[in-house]
Amino acid sequence: MALIFIAMKSLRFPLFAIASFCYLIGVAQHHVNQTTNKCIEYVIGDSTAAADDAYQILLDNIPVDPEYTAPQFAIIDNNKRFYMSLGATVKAIGTYDWCNPYDNPTDFKTSDLYKASPGNEQLTQMTIKSSSVNFNIVGMPSNKYRTGIFIALTFNGGTGNEFITKCDYAYIKIARFTLGYASSLYDDKSVNPYLIDGNGAGASGAHSNMTFNYQRYLNPYWKFGVALEMPRLSMTHFNKEETDPNQSTPDFPFYLQYGWNQNNHVRISSVIRTLPYINSVTQKRTSLMGYGVKLTSALTARNATIFLMAQGGEGIANYLKNNEDRFLDLVPDDPATGQYRRTKSWGGLCAVQYDFSPSLFSTAMWGYMRNHVNEYAGGIIPFDCQLKYEHYAAVNFIWRASPFVNIGAEYNYGIKRTFDNTAIHNNRISAMVRVGF
Repeated sequence: MALIFIAMKSLRFPLFAIASFCYLIGVAQHHVNQTTNKCIEYVIGDSTAAADDAYQILLDNIPVDPEYTAPQFAIIDNNKRFYMSLGATVKAIGTYDWCNPYDNPTDFKTSDLYKASPGNEQLTQMTIKSSSVNFNIVGMPSNKYRTGIFIALTFNGGTGNEFITKCDYAYIKIARFTLGYASSLYDDKSVNPYLIDGNGAGASGAHSNMTFNYQRYLNPYWKFGVALEMPRLSMTHFNKEETDPNQSTPDFPFYLQYGWNQNNHVRISSVIRTLPYINSVTQKRTSLMGYGVKLTSALTARNATIFLMAQGGEGIANYLKNNEDRFLDLVPDDPATGQYRRTKSWGGLCAVQYDFSPSLFSTAMWGYMRNHVNEYAGGIIPFDCQLKYEHYAAVNFIWRASPFVNIGAEYNYGIKRTFDNTAIHNNRISAMVRVGF
């Protein structure tokens, strides 16, 4: 919270205090690839309402995520009591890997690479598991207690081409409050570039939580948000008999953002969390404090959009995409005392999207992630096997063949190094046909 207080003080907090009593509509933030059209093209019901405000209201209710396009089709109540948009996407992907193939056609996850066995250095895959359906409903759209529901389901649960439905989003918005399963408030997905690869850079934000958050504009440019979120601890235990302790304290993320239009902003975010563990010697419960700080920005200049992100902290490994569920929030410290210590993790990404025309764009990006783990003995995951750092690079060309169809090709490269200094890398070429509305 100190970060927010300092920022407010430097920007003359009394002005913010006055503005906070007003219901101000600020510069709504969206991903640059979500705002290609400015109205709903296909309407059942009151077309006047659709022309007036339904497009923007429905757009504001969807996640800031390049995977979800702006509303194309809607059902509008003639009395303007509710707006409803239905969306569906079929995303067909074909991939070819060489060096150390990753057996997952939807995601290129550098941290999960393993040395290929002799003769298995190439792999071809095809899938439509990244396809999705979503439901976007807004009730009382003209009321200050506007209520929205958003649900998105994909089919990429399970392994291989086993299609298991998975919930990506399910939340309720009432005025400025959001309750449900969504991206953590610590994440800023508007700076994630559009990729065929569903994973992206290792340090990018990908942490979804049960969240209860509050967001509002202090004036048309400044916005802040605070949240309580259900934490997920991922730690390396001394031995297999130990289990994760019960969580009793929510994570506390918050941010302050300045945006001068819907595609340009700078945001500073932070998260504070409690990391409990059971001392393996005393069998007493204790805890450490984890924290993270993140700076993100999306900047447009003529035909180019620049995406930037840098973050770091201690005990927040599970908030970095390729550290998720790698048991690095806490690691063993001293077996004699039974104590654990936090992992220091940091990383960032830089990407540039260039629009050659309204129907053709290309993205080039690079990402880096690093963990600092003090050497330890024992542990269910040996120290030598823990992830030290990784590099990730991607370049693609995407053709918007129509408002509904994207066709693209992409090259991905990743290399990871563990603490025993083993390095493993992989290459991938992907092709995609995506049809969505």
